[in-house]
Amino acid sequence: MITSVSGIRGVPNHDMMIAQVAGFADKFASTTGSDAYLVGRDTRRTGDVMRRAVLAALLSRGATVYDYGVITTPAIFRESRLSGMPAVMITASHNEPEWNGLKFVVGGRGLWEDESARLVEAKAWSGGGYRQGRVKQRSRHAYATDLVERFGEGSCDGVRVAADFGGGAAIRDASWMLRRLGCNTFTVADSPGIFSRIIDPVSDQLSMLRSILIANRCDIGLAFDCDGDRLVIMDNRGRKRSGDYMLTLAISRIIPSLERKRVVVSVDTTQAVDEVVSRSGGEVFRSKVGEANVVSEMEKRGAQIGGEGSSGGLIDGGYNYCRDSMLAALTIISALKREGARLYESVGDYKQYRVAVPMKRSKAAQVVRRLARKHPEADTTDGVKIWLSKRCWVLVRPSGTEDVIRVSAEAGTLAEARKAANRFYKKLKGLSR
Repeated sequence: MITSVSGIRGVPNHDMMIAQVAGFADKFASTTGSDAYLVGRDTRRTGDVMRRAVLAALLSRGATVYDYGVITTPAIFRESRLSGMPAVMITASHNEPEWNGLKFVVGGRGLWEDESARLVEAKAWSGGGYRQGRVKQRSRHAYATDLVERFGEGSCDGVRVAADFGGGAAIRDASWMLRRLGCNTFTVADSPGIFSRIIDPVSDQLSMLRSILIANRCDIGLAFDCDGDRLVIMDNRGRKRSGDYMLTLAISRIIPSLERKRVVVSVDTTQAVDEVVSRSGGEVFRSKVGEANVVSEMEKRGAQIGGEGSSGGLIDGGYNYCRDSMLAALTIISALKREGARLYESVGDYKQYRVAVPMKRSKAAQVVRRLARKHPEADTTDGVKIWLSKRCWVLVRPSGTEDVIRVSAEAGTLAEARKAANRFYKKLKGLSR
Protein backbone atom coordinates (compact mmCIF):
# COMPACT_ATOMS: atom_id res chain seq x y z
CA MET A 1 0.00 0.00 0.00
CA ILE A 2 1.24 3.46 -0.89
CA THR A 3 0.44 6.59 1.12
CA SER A 4 1.11 10.06 -0.27
CA VAL A 5 -0.31 13.57 -0.46
CA SER A 6 -2.72 12.09 -3.04
CA GLY A 7 -4.20 9.70 -0.45
CA ILE A 8 -3.73 5.95 -0.20
CA ARG A 9 -3.57 3.40 -3.01
CA GLY A 10 -3.05 -0.31 -3.25
CA VAL A 11 -4.48 -3.58 -4.51
CA PRO A 12 -7.42 -4.60 -2.28
CA ASN A 13 -6.87 -7.86 -0.40
CA HIS A 14 -3.26 -7.91 -1.55
CA ASP A 15 -1.28 -5.02 -0.11
CA MET A 16 -4.31 -3.05 1.09
CA MET A 17 -6.70 -4.86 3.40
CA ILE A 18 -10.32 -3.78 3.77
CA ALA A 19 -9.71 -3.35 7.51
CA GLN A 20 -6.99 -0.82 6.63
CA VAL A 21 -9.45 1.05 4.41
CA ALA A 22 -11.89 1.33 7.33
CA GLY A 23 -9.00 2.35 9.56
CA PHE A 24 -7.99 5.23 7.31
CA ALA A 25 -11.60 6.41 7.06
CA ASP A 26 -11.78 6.35 10.86
CA LYS A 27 -8.50 8.28 11.12
CA PHE A 28 -9.91 10.87 8.73
CA ALA A 29 -12.99 11.23 10.93
CA SER A 30 -10.73 11.53 13.96
CA THR A 31 -8.66 14.35 12.43
CA THR A 32 -11.60 16.31 11.00
CA GLY A 33 -14.08 15.86 13.86
CA SER A 34 -17.02 16.46 11.53
CA ASP A 35 -20.52 15.09 12.09
CA ALA A 36 -21.27 14.83 8.34
CA TYR A 37 -19.32 13.48 5.34
CA LEU A 38 -19.66 13.00 1.61
CA VAL A 39 -18.66 9.68 0.03
CA GLY A 40 -18.31 8.74 -3.63
CA ARG A 41 -16.50 6.20 -5.79
CA ASP A 42 -15.40 5.49 -9.33
CA THR A 43 -16.48 2.44 -11.35
CA ARG A 44 -13.94 -0.17 -10.20
CA ARG A 45 -15.34 -3.53 -9.18
CA THR A 46 -13.85 -3.23 -5.67
CA GLY A 47 -15.45 0.19 -5.18
CA ASP A 48 -18.58 -1.08 -3.47
CA VAL A 49 -16.86 -3.21 -0.81
CA MET A 50 -14.51 -0.32 -0.05
CA ARG A 51 -17.51 2.01 0.12
CA ARG A 52 -19.09 -0.26 2.73
CA ALA A 53 -15.90 -0.21 4.80
CA VAL A 54 -15.73 3.60 4.65
CA LEU A 55 -19.40 3.94 5.55
CA ALA A 56 -19.02 1.56 8.49
CA ALA A 57 -16.13 3.59 9.91
CA LEU A 58 -17.89 6.94 9.54
CA LEU A 59 -21.25 5.67 10.79
CA SER A 60 -19.62 4.22 13.91
CA ARG A 61 -18.67 7.80 14.77
CA GLY A 62 -22.34 8.78 14.64
CA ALA A 63 -21.88 10.79 11.44
CA THR A 64 -24.42 11.49 8.75
CA VAL A 65 -22.98 10.27 5.45
CA TYR A 66 -24.20 11.53 2.08
CA ASP A 67 -23.53 8.72 -0.37
CA TYR A 68 -23.23 9.84 -4.02
CA GLY A 69 -22.47 6.40 -5.46
CA VAL A 70 -20.50 6.69 -8.70
CA ILE A 71 -19.27 10.26 -9.17
CA THR A 72 -16.21 11.97 -10.62
CA THR A 73 -13.49 13.33 -8.37
CA PRO A 74 -13.99 16.95 -9.58
CA ALA A 75 -17.71 16.66 -8.83
CA ILE A 76 -17.22 15.50 -5.23
CA PHE A 77 -14.56 18.19 -4.68
CA ARG A 78 -17.13 20.74 -5.86
CA GLU A 79 -19.78 19.30 -3.54
CA SER A 80 -17.36 19.49 -0.60
CA ARG A 81 -16.58 23.09 -1.45
CA LEU A 82 -20.23 24.11 -1.67
CA SER A 83 -21.36 22.20 1.43
CA GLY A 84 -18.28 22.67 3.61
CA MET A 85 -18.36 18.95 4.46
CA PRO A 86 -15.29 16.68 4.33
CA ALA A 87 -15.39 13.99 1.67
CA VAL A 88 -13.89 10.59 0.92
CA MET A 89 -13.48 9.64 -2.74
CA ILE A 90 -12.89 5.93 -3.36
CA THR A 91 -10.61 5.74 -6.38
CA ALA A 92 -7.13 4.89 -7.61
CA SER A 93 -7.52 7.54 -10.32
CA HIS A 94 -5.44 6.51 -13.36
CA ASN A 95 -4.06 3.24 -11.91
CA GLU A 96 -5.14 -0.03 -13.49
CA PRO A 97 -8.46 -1.73 -12.50
CA GLU A 98 -7.04 -4.03 -9.82
CA TRP A 99 -5.94 -0.96 -7.83
CA ASN A 100 -8.14 1.17 -5.62
CA GLY A 101 -7.65 3.82 -2.96
CA LEU A 102 -8.97 6.77 -0.99
CA LYS A 103 -8.70 10.51 -1.62
CA PHE A 104 -9.51 12.78 1.32
CA VAL A 105 -11.11 16.18 0.84
CA VAL A 106 -11.62 19.05 3.29
CA GLY A 107 -13.33 22.29 2.36
CA GLY A 108 -13.23 21.40 -1.31
CA ARG A 109 -9.49 20.71 -1.48
CA GLY A 110 -7.13 17.80 -0.91
CA LEU A 111 -5.04 17.49 2.21
CA TRP A 112 -1.82 19.47 2.54
CA GLU A 113 1.38 17.48 3.09
CA ASP A 114 1.38 18.13 6.85
CA GLU A 115 -2.31 17.15 7.08
CA SER A 116 -1.59 13.93 5.18
CA ALA A 117 1.26 13.17 7.58
CA ARG A 118 -1.02 13.70 10.60
CA LEU A 119 -3.65 11.45 9.05
CA VAL A 120 -1.16 8.63 8.55
CA GLU A 121 0.15 8.99 12.12
CA ALA A 122 -3.29 9.30 13.74
CA LYS A 123 -4.60 6.42 15.85
CA ALA A 124 -7.67 4.61 14.66
CA TRP A 125 -10.66 4.26 16.98
CA SER A 126 -10.03 1.47 19.48
CA GLY A 127 -13.64 0.84 20.44
CA GLY A 128 -16.03 2.17 23.07
CA GLY A 129 -18.61 4.91 22.80
CA TYR A 130 -20.09 3.51 19.59
CA ARG A 131 -22.73 5.78 18.04
CA GLN A 132 -25.09 4.99 15.20
CA GLY A 133 -24.93 7.31 12.21
CA ARG A 134 -27.13 7.35 9.15
CA VAL A 135 -26.70 7.24 5.37
CA LYS A 136 -28.51 9.52 2.96
CA GLN A 137 -28.39 8.73 -0.75
CA ARG A 138 -27.55 11.59 -3.10
CA SER A 139 -28.16 11.11 -6.82
CA ARG A 140 -27.77 14.75 -7.86
CA HIS A 141 -24.98 17.27 -7.51
CA ALA A 142 -24.24 20.81 -8.67
CA TYR A 143 -21.06 20.19 -10.64
CA ALA A 144 -22.55 19.49 -14.06
CA THR A 145 -25.26 22.15 -13.94
CA ASP A 146 -22.79 24.75 -12.68
CA LEU A 147 -20.39 24.06 -15.57
CA VAL A 148 -23.19 24.30 -18.14
CA GLU A 149 -24.24 27.62 -16.60
CA ARG A 150 -20.64 28.85 -16.68
CA PHE A 151 -20.26 28.26 -20.44
CA GLY A 152 -23.88 28.81 -21.43
CA GLU A 153 -26.46 26.33 -22.65
CA GLY A 154 -26.14 25.85 -26.41
CA SER A 155 -22.92 27.91 -26.51
CA CYS A 156 -20.94 25.16 -28.29
CA ASP A 157 -23.68 24.33 -30.79
CA GLY A 158 -22.41 22.23 -33.69
CA VAL A 159 -18.97 21.36 -32.29
CA ARG A 160 -18.40 17.67 -33.01
CA VAL A 161 -16.91 15.78 -30.08
CA ALA A 162 -15.66 12.19 -29.86
CA ALA A 163 -15.47 10.93 -26.27
CA ASP A 164 -13.75 7.85 -24.85
CA PHE A 165 -14.96 7.47 -21.26
CA GLY A 166 -12.77 4.45 -20.59
CA GLY A 167 -15.57 2.81 -18.58
CA GLY A 168 -15.08 5.42 -15.89
CA ALA A 169 -17.13 7.79 -13.75
CA ALA A 170 -17.29 10.64 -16.28
CA ILE A 171 -19.79 8.78 -18.46
CA ARG A 172 -23.03 10.28 -17.17
CA ASP A 173 -22.09 13.88 -16.41
CA ALA A 174 -19.81 14.51 -19.37
CA SER A 175 -22.35 13.21 -21.89
CA TRP A 176 -25.09 15.32 -20.32
CA MET A 177 -22.97 18.49 -20.30
CA LEU A 178 -21.85 18.10 -23.90
CA ARG A 179 -25.46 17.65 -25.04
CA ARG A 180 -26.66 20.68 -23.08
CA LEU A 181 -23.90 22.83 -24.59
CA GLY A 182 -25.08 21.79 -28.04
CA CYS A 183 -22.23 19.48 -29.05
CA ASN A 184 -22.73 16.60 -31.44
CA THR A 185 -21.21 13.77 -29.42
CA PHE A 186 -19.97 10.33 -30.49
CA THR A 187 -18.93 7.99 -27.66
CA VAL A 188 -16.95 4.83 -27.03
CA ALA A 189 -16.17 2.82 -23.86
CA ASP A 190 -19.34 4.21 -22.32
CA SER A 191 -20.33 1.20 -20.18
CA PRO A 192 -19.43 1.82 -16.50
CA GLY A 193 -16.84 -0.60 -15.15
CA ILE A 194 -15.97 -2.12 -18.53
CA PHE A 195 -12.31 -1.23 -19.16
CA SER A 196 -11.40 -1.81 -22.79
CA ARG A 197 -8.14 0.13 -22.74
CA ILE A 198 -5.41 1.22 -20.33
CA ILE A 199 -7.16 3.34 -17.70
CA ASP A 200 -4.57 6.11 -17.94
CA PRO A 201 -5.32 7.78 -21.30
CA VAL A 202 -1.78 9.19 -21.32
CA SER A 203 -0.41 5.63 -21.65
CA ASP A 204 -2.89 4.30 -24.25
CA GLN A 205 -2.81 4.73 -28.02
CA LEU A 206 -6.55 5.58 -27.98
CA SER A 207 -7.12 3.81 -31.29
CA MET A 208 -10.90 3.48 -30.75
CA LEU A 209 -11.21 7.19 -30.06
CA ARG A 210 -9.20 8.02 -33.18
CA SER A 211 -11.42 5.77 -35.29
CA ILE A 212 -14.70 7.41 -34.26
CA LEU A 213 -13.16 10.88 -34.44
CA ILE A 214 -12.00 10.40 -38.04
CA ALA A 215 -15.16 8.54 -39.12
CA ASN A 216 -17.43 11.30 -37.82
CA ARG A 217 -15.21 14.27 -38.78
CA CYS A 218 -15.03 15.47 -35.19
CA ASP A 219 -13.40 18.70 -34.08
CA ILE A 220 -11.92 17.21 -30.90
CA GLY A 221 -11.56 13.93 -29.04
CA LEU A 222 -11.66 13.48 -25.25
CA ALA A 223 -10.29 10.48 -23.32
CA PHE A 224 -10.91 10.27 -19.56
CA ASP A 225 -9.40 8.20 -16.75
CA CYS A 226 -11.46 6.24 -14.23
CA ASP A 227 -12.40 9.05 -11.82
CA GLY A 228 -12.68 11.84 -14.40
CA ASP A 229 -9.93 14.17 -13.21
CA ARG A 230 -7.38 13.24 -15.91
CA LEU A 231 -7.96 13.81 -19.61
CA VAL A 232 -6.16 13.56 -22.95
CA ILE A 233 -7.37 15.42 -26.01
CA MET A 234 -7.09 14.49 -29.68
CA ASP A 235 -7.20 17.19 -32.34
CA ASN A 236 -9.35 17.22 -35.48
CA ARG A 237 -6.67 15.31 -37.41
CA GLY A 238 -6.62 12.45 -34.92
CA ARG A 239 -3.35 13.50 -33.30
CA LYS A 240 -3.11 12.64 -29.62
CA ARG A 241 -1.90 15.78 -27.84
CA SER A 242 -0.03 15.80 -24.56
CA GLY A 243 -1.47 16.82 -21.21
CA ASP A 244 1.01 19.70 -21.13
CA TYR A 245 -0.25 20.95 -24.49
CA MET A 246 -3.87 20.68 -23.34
CA LEU A 247 -3.16 22.58 -20.11
CA THR A 248 -1.28 25.30 -22.03
CA LEU A 249 -4.15 25.66 -24.50
CA ALA A 250 -6.74 25.99 -21.72
CA ILE A 251 -4.63 28.51 -19.75
CA SER A 252 -4.02 30.56 -22.91
CA ARG A 253 -7.78 31.12 -23.24
CA ILE A 254 -8.33 31.95 -19.55
CA ILE A 255 -5.34 34.12 -18.62
CA PRO A 256 -6.26 37.22 -20.73
CA SER A 257 -9.53 37.61 -18.79
CA LEU A 258 -7.91 37.51 -15.34
CA GLU A 259 -7.24 40.70 -13.44
CA ARG A 260 -4.40 39.08 -11.49
CA LYS A 261 -2.42 37.10 -14.04
CA ARG A 262 -0.64 34.67 -11.75
CA VAL A 263 -0.38 30.97 -12.58
CA VAL A 264 1.02 28.07 -10.53
CA VAL A 265 2.08 24.85 -12.21
CA SER A 266 4.04 21.83 -11.02
CA VAL A 267 7.77 21.73 -11.61
CA ASP A 268 7.36 19.08 -14.34
CA THR A 269 4.94 21.16 -16.42
CA THR A 270 5.94 22.45 -19.86
CA GLN A 271 7.75 25.74 -20.40
CA ALA A 272 5.07 26.56 -23.01
CA VAL A 273 2.90 27.73 -20.09
CA ASP A 274 5.50 30.37 -19.26
CA GLU A 275 5.34 31.61 -22.85
CA VAL A 276 1.55 32.10 -22.99
CA VAL A 277 1.41 33.67 -19.53
CA SER A 278 4.30 36.00 -20.36
CA ARG A 279 2.50 37.18 -23.52
CA SER A 280 -0.38 38.31 -21.30
CA GLY A 281 1.97 40.08 -18.90
CA GLY A 282 1.57 37.46 -16.19
CA GLU A 283 3.87 35.44 -13.96
CA VAL A 284 4.33 31.69 -13.46
CA PHE A 285 5.28 30.04 -10.16
CA ARG A 286 6.38 26.41 -9.77
CA SER A 287 5.32 23.98 -7.04
CA LYS A 288 6.15 20.44 -6.07
CA VAL A 289 4.40 17.75 -8.11
CA GLY A 290 0.97 16.83 -6.79
CA GLU A 291 -2.41 18.50 -6.95
CA ALA A 292 -2.43 19.50 -3.27
CA ASN A 293 1.01 21.09 -3.64
CA VAL A 294 -0.16 23.15 -6.63
CA VAL A 295 -3.27 24.29 -4.74
CA SER A 296 -1.20 25.19 -1.68
CA GLU A 297 1.13 27.33 -3.79
CA MET A 298 -1.87 28.93 -5.54
CA GLU A 299 -3.17 30.09 -2.17
CA LYS A 300 0.27 31.33 -1.18
CA ARG A 301 0.73 33.29 -4.43
CA GLY A 302 -2.83 34.53 -4.76
CA ALA A 303 -3.21 32.74 -8.10
CA GLN A 304 -6.61 31.70 -9.46
CA ILE A 305 -5.25 29.37 -12.16
CA GLY A 306 -2.90 26.41 -11.85
CA GLY A 307 -2.37 22.89 -12.98
CA GLU A 308 -0.21 19.87 -13.73
CA GLY A 309 0.84 19.26 -17.31
CA SER A 310 1.40 15.53 -16.91
CA SER A 311 -2.35 14.98 -16.54
CA GLY A 312 -3.71 17.97 -18.44
CA GLY A 313 -5.00 18.97 -15.02
CA LEU A 314 -6.39 22.50 -15.09
CA ILE A 315 -7.17 23.92 -11.64
CA ASP A 316 -9.39 27.00 -11.53
CA GLY A 317 -9.52 28.12 -7.91
CA GLY A 318 -12.59 30.22 -8.64
CA TYR A 319 -14.51 27.01 -9.33
CA ASN A 320 -12.70 23.93 -7.99
CA TYR A 321 -9.56 23.17 -6.01
CA CYS A 322 -8.64 20.01 -7.90
CA ARG A 323 -7.53 18.92 -11.36
CA ASP A 324 -10.66 19.37 -13.44
CA SER A 325 -10.48 17.67 -16.81
CA MET A 326 -14.01 18.60 -17.88
CA LEU A 327 -13.46 22.27 -17.12
CA ALA A 328 -10.31 22.19 -19.28
CA ALA A 329 -12.13 20.33 -22.07
CA LEU A 330 -15.06 22.75 -22.14
CA THR A 331 -12.68 25.72 -22.14
CA ILE A 332 -11.06 24.30 -25.28
CA ILE A 333 -14.37 23.29 -26.91
CA SER A 334 -15.73 26.79 -26.32
CA ALA A 335 -12.62 28.24 -27.98
CA LEU A 336 -13.04 25.82 -30.90
CA LYS A 337 -16.55 27.14 -31.42
CA ARG A 338 -15.18 30.69 -31.74
CA GLU A 339 -11.88 30.08 -33.51
CA GLY A 340 -12.10 26.77 -35.34
CA ALA A 341 -9.22 24.37 -35.93
CA ARG A 342 -6.62 27.17 -36.08
CA LEU A 343 -6.86 27.10 -32.28
CA TYR A 344 -4.60 24.03 -32.26
CA GLU A 345 -1.68 25.97 -33.72
CA SER A 346 -1.95 28.94 -31.34
CA VAL A 347 0.39 27.67 -28.58
CA GLY A 348 3.82 26.09 -28.50
CA ASP A 349 4.04 22.32 -28.36
CA TYR A 350 7.24 21.18 -26.71
CA LYS A 351 7.88 17.45 -26.67
CA GLN A 352 8.21 15.49 -23.47
CA TYR A 353 9.50 12.01 -22.88
CA ARG A 354 9.11 10.13 -19.61
CA VAL A 355 10.69 6.93 -18.35
CA ALA A 356 10.51 5.23 -14.96
CA VAL A 357 13.30 3.43 -13.12
CA PRO A 358 11.83 0.68 -10.86
CA MET A 359 13.18 1.20 -7.34
CA LYS A 360 11.93 0.93 -3.76
CA ARG A 361 10.88 4.32 -2.44
CA SER A 362 13.46 4.37 0.38
CA LYS A 363 16.32 3.69 -2.02
CA ALA A 364 14.91 6.05 -4.65
CA ALA A 365 15.19 8.98 -2.24
CA GLN A 366 18.84 8.16 -1.58
CA VAL A 367 19.67 7.93 -5.29
CA VAL A 368 18.01 11.27 -6.06
CA ARG A 369 19.98 12.92 -3.25
CA ARG A 370 23.20 11.58 -4.78
CA LEU A 371 22.23 13.07 -8.13
CA ALA A 372 21.49 16.44 -6.50
CA ARG A 373 25.01 16.51 -5.03
CA LYS A 374 26.44 15.98 -8.52
CA HIS A 375 24.37 18.91 -9.89
CA PRO A 376 24.47 21.76 -7.33
CA GLU A 377 23.04 24.16 -9.93
CA ALA A 378 19.79 22.16 -10.16
CA ASP A 379 16.32 23.26 -9.07
CA THR A 380 15.41 21.06 -6.09
CA THR A 381 11.82 22.23 -5.60
CA ASP A 382 10.80 18.60 -6.08
CA GLY A 383 13.48 16.10 -6.99
CA VAL A 384 16.24 17.41 -9.24
CA LYS A 385 15.47 19.59 -12.29
CA ILE A 386 18.44 20.28 -14.55
CA TRP A 387 18.40 22.65 -17.53
CA LEU A 388 20.60 21.24 -20.29
CA SER A 389 19.93 24.23 -22.58
CA LYS A 390 17.45 27.13 -22.84
CA ARG A 391 14.85 24.78 -24.35
CA CYS A 392 15.70 21.45 -22.75
CA TRP A 393 15.39 20.25 -19.16
CA VAL A 394 15.34 16.97 -17.23
CA LEU A 395 13.49 16.32 -13.98
CA VAL A 396 14.34 13.33 -11.79
CA ARG A 397 12.11 12.65 -8.80
CA PRO A 398 10.88 9.70 -6.72
CA SER A 399 7.23 8.91 -7.39
CA GLY A 400 4.79 9.70 -4.61
CA THR A 401 2.50 6.80 -5.53
CA GLU A 402 4.70 4.02 -6.96
CA ASP A 403 8.06 2.33 -6.34
CA VAL A 404 9.83 4.10 -9.19
CA ILE A 405 11.99 7.12 -9.96
CA ARG A 406 10.38 9.19 -12.68
CA VAL A 407 12.57 10.81 -15.30
CA SER A 408 10.88 13.53 -17.37
CA ALA A 409 12.60 15.47 -20.14
CA GLU A 410 11.35 18.29 -22.35
CA ALA A 411 12.84 19.71 -25.53
CA GLY A 412 11.87 21.14 -28.90
CA THR A 413 11.86 17.69 -30.51
CA LEU A 414 10.87 14.25 -29.23
CA ALA A 415 14.24 12.81 -30.25
CA GLU A 416 16.09 15.38 -28.13
CA ALA A 417 13.78 14.80 -25.15
CA ARG A 418 14.16 11.01 -25.44
CA LYS A 419 17.94 11.32 -25.63
CA ALA A 420 18.05 13.50 -22.49
CA ALA A 421 15.71 11.21 -20.50
CA ASN A 422 17.61 8.06 -21.46
CA ARG A 423 20.91 9.70 -20.54
CA PHE A 424 19.68 10.27 -16.99
CA TYR A 425 18.00 6.87 -16.90
CA LYS A 426 21.47 5.36 -17.33
CA LYS A 427 22.91 7.73 -14.71
CA LEU A 428 20.34 6.58 -12.17
CA LYS A 429 21.07 2.94 -12.88
CA GLY A 430 24.73 3.66 -12.15
CA LEU A 431 23.99 5.60 -8.97
CA SER A 432 21.76 2.79 -7.66
CA ARG A 433 24.54 0.24 -7.64
